[in-house]
Amino acid sequence: MKKIMFLVAACAAMVACNNGKTTANNEGADSTVQDSVAAGDSAVYEGLTPAADVAGIKYRVALAKDSTNGFSVSESYMKSDSEADTVYNYTGTYQVVEKDVKGKKNTYYQFELGKDNKTNFLVVNDSTLRLVNSDFEEPAVNTKDMNYDLKLK
Repeated sequence: MKKIMFLVAACAAMVACNNGKTTANNEGADSTVQDSVAAGDSAVYEGLTPAADVAGIKYRVALAKDSTNGFSVSESYMKSDSEADTVYNYTGTYQVVEKDVKGKKNTYYQFELGKDNKTNFLVVNDSTLRLVNSDFEEPAVNTKDMNYDLKLK
């Protein structure tokens, strides 16, 4: 009887942790990187970017503040301003890219979010990252209604 109760409790705990959301993780993530980012010694950026088929994509990017260049990224595809439809989580090591774009030298962070899916963020300043395209170009429109910036929390 105790074994059955334990099994039921374990199953309930697993179901409760998922909250009905779909998640996908970057395969082969380094456990040291995950521990470093999860330990709280990270810079966290958040923001809601425009999207074509949903209310927006809410990004939460945590960058390790050590030499591992570890990251944790959560992409939430939003049904509304407060309700997520699908959530994808990724961890790994980000690349720092120095690149001249349109005659200006910039620093970018590049994250591999799944197989063959590299996402780039321009380091605007110490408190802002901006989502850019695969050619490291900024959005043509970056206004209050079409904002691609993530802010430091």
